Amino acid sequence: MLCCHKQYFQLIRVLFYQSRRSFTPTRQLNDLQQIYELLKQESLSATTPYSQTMKPTGIFANNELDLDTIKVYGFDFDYTLARYKSTLHSLIYDHTKEYLVKNLRYPDQLMNFSFRPGLGARGLHLDIKSGWLMKVDSYHNIQLGTVYHGMRKIPDEEVIAAHNGTKLSVDEVGYLGMTSNMYQFVDIFSISEITILRDVAQYFIDNGIPFASEYIHHDVREAVSFFHRTGTMHKIVGQDVATYFEENVRLKPFLQRLRDANKQLFLITNSAFWYVDRGMTYLLGKNWEEFFDIIICQARKPSFFGAQRRPFREVNVNNNSKSWDRVSKLQKGNVYTEGNLTALVEMTRWEGHDVLYIGDHIYGDLADLFLTHGWRTGAILEEVEDEISVINSEPYQKTIRWLNILEWLIDQLQDIPGPEADVLMKSWVAEREQERTKSRDYFNPSFGSIFRTHTVPTYFHRRLARFADVYTSNVCNFLNYSLDYIFFPRRMALAHENVLPTPDINLLLMKAAREAMRFETKS
Repeated sequence: MLCCHKQYFQLIRVLFYQSRRSFTPTRQLNDLQQIYELLKQESLSATTPYSQTMKPTGIFANNELDLDTIKVYGFDFDYTLARYKSTLHSLIYDHTKEYLVKNLRYPDQLMNFSFRPGLGARGLHLDIKSGWLMKVDSYHNIQLGTVYHGMRKIPDEEVIAAHNGTKLSVDEVGYLGMTSNMYQFVDIFSISEITILRDVAQYFIDNGIPFASEYIHHDVREAVSFFHRTGTMHKIVGQDVATYFEENVRLKPFLQRLRDANKQLFLITNSAFWYVDRGMTYLLGKNWEEFFDIIICQARKPSFFGAQRRPFREVNVNNNSKSWDRVSKLQKGNVYTEGNLTALVEMTRWEGHDVLYIGDHIYGDLADLFLTHGWRTGAILEEVEDEISVINSEPYQKTIRWLNILEWLIDQLQDIPGPEADVLMKSWVAEREQERTKSRDYFNPSFGSIFRTHTVPTYFHRRLARFADVYTSNVCNFLNYSLDYIFFPRRMALAHENVLPTPDINLLLMKAAREAMRFETKS
């Protein structure tokens, strides 16, 4: 019996090419079409998964991480220790549209709009002048089919004409998500912003109102920033935590396990203490501060990690005032504000490789720590869980199985000359594009997965892989692993390396080989 995928491929090639050099291209083409029909039937009717299913609550490694070496665990608050319900997206959306109407004199009709899930996605880029939202891959190529102005999908030829192709220069894309004409929506708070940006642009288009796209972007940015900067969002959420915070029964056991193992814990957040206190009391109960050795609020990240100008100040939690006395050491039981990472390291003597800091913002939380200070980093991306559910689903598995086989068939077809082969090539390439679009739409009909384009990672995932040692959907997923667990990155096949197909593809090829021998016998 044949024992490896290479032999299966070789058998098919021998039967239909190497041993048939005397046969005409037409005969070769007919044989390949028969293989196409056989493989399509077998792949779409297969009941076994195309690939091994993944755990939605797993932790995934970009870089090897040995938890046994971690002595100190640090956390962000928003979307890391604290998870929010979808009601927060609606809240941000509603206050943004209200600011636009009441403060910036946008049309009153916008007040009738409401947040709709699925119109925004993390990691998208905005071409500010054109107002086009787009998904960019790790090689700075715009993914065609994911470019929108308002609700209008921009035709591929229009995108190519505007950018002289699909390739964006590094100056256009930027390194940390922003240039003079490009803005990347990185955090999950931005989903509401993307949604209202699309809604406003579409309203102006539908009603024939002349507008410059950059003005809408700046106005929406101003409205969203006002809601955050003035503390309005925190005031509303802090007064009704049950409406906006998700309960997380695993959070307390997770933190307690770390404490029981004599790990040091700290919290660095940009939120004010009173707000953190409301949320943590809801999640952990009274005296939640006892879990942490150091608590730093209003830290002004990401400047906290780079600037050294601001010293730490102690917070009087009774009246939320700041002390005037110089802070010379950080003590458990106290709450601090401002400060900087250099002072934190000097006072704690923490070595970078001993510390794992976990947050949700790849630039604001992780980039400086990873690149400059040598800390280990973990990213919390709640989209991981939903995307894995799609990846594990039978429709997606069948689509990807057939797409991979179809691409292999197209590769074989390229060896056959003649106009008939050219016609078949166009047909198969068109079918490939349909399958690629189908696989994208399983995640989001407009933008697809936030982690990949069709064949390569997105720009967002490239940044994630660069700055995060591990990532997962929920910080409490660490409970699923022992405290001496080693996370190994998956060995990635390079373009010149061989990729072993999954067992069910092997079976399909074996069936194709047997069918090929029957064809050979009949002929």
